[in-house]
Amino acid sequence: MAEFLRAQAAWRLARAGSDPVRAARCAAALLDAAAFVVTLGEDDDGLAALARAGCFGGEVFDPGARGLQVARWWQFGEPPYAGPRDLLTALAAAAGRPVARSGPAAS
Repeated sequence: MAEFLRAQAAWRLARAGSDPVRAARCAAALLDAAAFVVTLGEDDDGLAALARAGCFGGEVFDPGARGLQVARWWQFGEPPYAGPRDLLTALAAAAGRPVARSGPAAS
């Protein structure tokens, strides 16, 4: 999943266009989420919800078309901003499986 998030950050930066600040903010949030994801245990509720939704196929993370759009536009808009845990929740929701929140949201 971390690799997927890093790839989406690169995609966003490559398409900065006329709004490089928003693109950089989005990419930074995705890279932050990638770093966060690698710290999670296999028993994490967010990862479990994504697994139940079928987002992990072998070693490839695929959140589907809606999840791809969520990732590519994450934190691109106006505040308020959300943390990495919120991205997992949004990806699971896009894949059709809500996440039970466990513990405080990480940023």
